[in-house]
Amino acid sequence: MYKSDYEALISNPVWKEIVNTLNETKVGLQSDINDLDPIIEPTALARQQGRLKMAEFVLLLPEDILREINEKLEEKTEETNEG
Repeated sequence: MYKSDYEALISNPVWKEIVNTLNETKVGLQSDINDLDPIIEPTALARQQGRLKMAEFVLLLPEDILREINEKLEEKTEETNEG
């Protein structure tokens, strides 16, 4: 993936809508987690926690992609300087 691909992703209206939806979902999930009793409803609590982690994972994808792009650029720069 190239930096231009990353920039196209984060500026894409569909991605922006996904981010907005996931941020709203996170608020709802956190509210549900706060309301669930871990003694009475441990399974429901675990499910909501898993869903919250999934939303956070997806929201962090652009940062992970950018970090990977930058690492590959650094590797290429180092290889060029060594060669």
